Amino acid sequence: MQNQVQEKLWNTKFVFSCLANFFAFTTMYYLMSTIPLYTTQVLSGDKSDVGVLFALYAFAGVLARPVAGYVVDRSGRMKVAWGSLLLLFLAVFAYHWAIGLMALFVLRFVHGVFWGFSTTSLATVATDVIPAKRRGEGIGYFGLSMSIAMLIGPWMGLTLLQTFDYSGMFLAAALIAALACACLFGIHYEEKTMNGMKKTRGFFEKKVLPYAGIVFFMAIGYSAILSFIVLFSQEINIGNASVFFLANAAGVILSRPYAGKIMDQKGPVSIMCFGFSAFFMTFICLYFTQGMVMFLISAFLLGTGFGILYSLCFVLSINAVDMTRRGMANGTILTAFDLGFAVGSMGMGAVSMMTGLRSMYLICAFIALIPLGIFYISDMRHHGVKTNAVKENL
Repeated sequence: MQNQVQEKLWNTKFVFSCLANFFAFTTMYYLMSTIPLYTTQVLSGDKSDVGVLFALYAFAGVLARPVAGYVVDRSGRMKVAWGSLLLLFLAVFAYHWAIGLMALFVLRFVHGVFWGFSTTSLATVATDVIPAKRRGEGIGYFGLSMSIAMLIGPWMGLTLLQTFDYSGMFLAAALIAALACACLFGIHYEEKTMNGMKKTRGFFEKKVLPYAGIVFFMAIGYSAILSFIVLFSQEINIGNASVFFLANAAGVILSRPYAGKIMDQKGPVSIMCFGFSAFFMTFICLYFTQGMVMFLISAFLLGTGFGILYSLCFVLSINAVDMTRRGMANGTILTAFDLGFAVGSMGMGAVSMMTGLRSMYLICAFIALIPLGIFYISDMRHHGVKTNAVKENL
């Protein structure tokens, strides 16, 4: 009977960890869609100011996540989750007082720091409460909370902005952040920390660096799509670029839970190779895209490939370390994604100026082969490790 209880995936702790993550990400995407309008319409900023705001947010995350992973393992997941989510709520609540560009710049950076701590702690809480033998499936479902938030957040922000003024819109965002805090009341479990263990040097988990490398190069290609797909759709005379994001979300929602189940049952090699293939073909399809059909196919392939690879890299990272180092493992992976996204946004922008967007996506296809090479060196040549998918890591 005890084993059956332990194998239950949708326990109360897991449900509330998914809900907390959903509300946190909804707040982020909500503000991501409305901050540019607030900057240009209210604070008289320009596009470069909007770019600085997003860069500050990403840079804050890069700085915060490694420290967050260490603190999560040293001090406890729930302590950091409570503290960071409460501070995240206060940061969001403070937006309606940011009445100048400089104040908004500072607030955006501070918000990014709290965001880095809160998402790292929530991801670690989720990996703790998921049964080991269903870890792939569970992290897949946990990742869906981010994908659904990506759909709901921007729609909610823009809709509420049409109903209320900016002050009311920011207060609504703070309410969503408060819901993330409230979800923590439903999460109680015995934590294991690094207290009493040998002090760890540095803030990165060396055992997961191969998976961080995979995520880094994937994020470069992913950023090239998110940053420039609207401009590319205009080049090929597709007026409604939003359909790309809907098809992308469909790919993520359909692939992640099944990918996790396959990994739990058969190990990582076959499903990861499928994900690499879908991710590579995304850019090949974009290079040859002339109309809506290929445009949507590339979007679905992106959601499928990236959805599989990103979530399973988390699973492989958690399987590679013991329970007391999961925070550092998550922090390392999330830092790699933030850094790759920043490098990709700037680097691929420069490439597109020289080659054009279509050729830039072809270059991204070759970059997409690099993470496959890393996976071959780190896992495939050692035959993967099916048993690693169910390791308890105590």
